[in-house]
Amino acid sequence: MKISQLGEFGLIERIREKNKKAVHHSGTVVGIGDDCAVVKCRNENLLFTTDTLVENVHFSKKYYSFFDIGYKSLAVNLSDIAAMGGMPLYALVTAGFPAETKVKDADEIYRAIRKLATEFNVEIIGGDTVKSPAALIISITLIGKTIFGSGIKRSGAVAGDLIFTTGNFGDSSAGLYLLQKGISDYKELKKKHLNPYPRIKEGFFIAKSGFATSMIDSSDGFDKSVRFICQESKVGCKIYLDKIPVSDEFKSFASDFRLPTSDFILFGGEEYELIFTVPPGKKSYFEKRFYEVGKITKDKKIIYLNSNNKKVNLKNNGYDHFK
Repeated sequence: MKISQLGEFGLIERIREKNKKAVHHSGTVVGIGDDCAVVKCRNENLLFTTDTLVENVHFSKKYYSFFDIGYKSLAVNLSDIAAMGGMPLYALVTAGFPAETKVKDADEIYRAIRKLATEFNVEIIGGDTVKSPAALIISITLIGKTIFGSGIKRSGAVAGDLIFTTGNFGDSSAGLYLLQKGISDYKELKKKHLNPYPRIKEGFFIAKSGFATSMIDSSDGFDKSVRFICQESKVGCKIYLDKIPVSDEFKSFASDFRLPTSDFILFGGEEYELIFTVPPGKKSYFEKRFYEVGKITKDKKIIYLNSNNKKVNLKNNGYDHFK
């Protein structure tokens, strides 16, 4: 079997299963399968996450500046920390540069990383630089800690919980579409793709409440993120399509180009919003600040409903690195 047949998430699950027979330390609270690993160290729960950006897979220099590349490489890691309701602390930055890379371009990558790191009080403590034979590669490992409890996992949702999200969907994938087509205007959609803002503050607020039963960041798209929560929590859900928040600029984009909005809103990915669940009795704590989009159910089905409360059948065509 080839990895292309197994797919990205099938490969992750395979690694996770085989890792069950490997070394395990008593301090491991959360291992493979969540936004961050959680390791107990003395009286603290440390968070560990890593993400890699590869040229022509995650970005293209046709429309990404070197600053954008550096910014996004740290932002996606910060989003994982946010998804656990954590505080980021330290970063290790590894870069693979083609030999012909200009020094000023490398400087721009690190300038962007420093800028975002400074904003979120992250210290860059090391990393590695290597020669890459062709593509530019940036890989960051981020270390943080939980502030309230042992972190909000994907696996705590129960039937009856309400599903909330922190912001709009569809913007990032619409921005990518515009960038790839070389279409001008729609600056905010493009910015959402190039410079996603990690929801660290929102993660703090959700964690501090003590009410969230599960949480994930939406880097893999709305649909896949909801499915991951349901899979890890062994539940299902109902999602109300008309309640998923979208921006006015996205509405204009969808109207102007007459494209199927579900492809962008549900399956587009790289939104870096937080999706989380809370008991129905705690609704009032979140409803003025966030968006309620559905509810958790006992059965293990993912059901989308339209404004008339009728089921909508949608083809799952989210992004997979290997398919």
